[in-house]
Amino acid sequence: MTLPGYKVFTPLIFVSFYVLALLTASSSGVSQSFQTQEKFWADPATGFAIGGYDVVSYWSNMGPVLGKDAYEVQMEKTTWRFSNQGNYEEFVKYAGVYTPQFSGYGAYAVSQGKAPRGNPRIWAIVDNKLYLFFSIEGKIKWQETRENSIRKAKEQWPALRRQIARPN
Repeated sequence: MTLPGYKVFTPLIFVSFYVLALLTASSSGVSQSFQTQEKFWADPATGFAIGGYDVVSYWSNMGPVLGKDAYEVQMEKTTWRFSNQGNYEEFVKYAGVYTPQFSGYGAYAVSQGKAPRGNPRIWAIVDNKLYLFFSIEGKIKWQETRENSIRKAKEQWPALRRQIARPN
C-alpha cells in the first residue's frame, strides 16, 4: 500500500539530504576558494587575512574576534578565518560585503597615498563598509574629514593597489 504523497516526498528527502551533505562537506575541511583582483593584507607568518580576525564579526555587538582553524576559506593565496559556522557561511555567500575597503590597508593612510597594513582592532563601519586603520591617530583624522578622506582614498587606491600587487 502506498501512502498519499509518498512518491513526491521521497525525491524531496533525497534532494534535502544531498544539499545537506554538500553543505556539511563544504564546512568541514573542504576549503572554499574564491578569485579576486584584490591582494588583501595577510600576516606574513600565517597567511591569515587581516591577522586572522573574523571579518563578519565586525558587524556583531561584540566587535572583532579572532577566527578559528575549523572555519577557513581560501581567497587567492590568503586564508580567511571565522569564529563560527554562521559567520563562515555568511562570508562564503557575501564575501564582497564583508571584505575590508582598500584590501584591509589603513584607510586614512591610503587617502594620503600610503599603504600600511590596517590594525584589525582599529576599525569603523560606514555605509555598511568596513575600514581598518593603521593607528588611532589615523582613525581620528579620518573621522574628522570622513567624506573627503574616503574620496581621496578611492582616488589613491588604484595606484597603490598596483604597487602592492607587484611581485617583490
